[in-house]
Amino acid sequence: MVIDAGADERRCIACGFVEARPDPGVSVPPTRVTRAAARRVETEAEAVRLLED
Repeated sequence: MVIDAGADERRCIACGFVEARPDPGVSVPPTRVTRAAARRVETEAEAVRLLED
C-alpha cells in the first residue's frame, strides 16, 4: 500500500486498487481494538476439550 502525503488517495502497488484517504475525523468503530489494548486485558484460561471424529 502506498500512501502519498500530498495525495488524497492510497494505492496498492500489487493490484492497482485505489481508494480515497479515510477522513481523519471519523472515529474507529467501537468493535475494533488495537493489539496493545487487547494485550492489556487479562483473560482467564479455560480448559479445552478436543473432540475426535
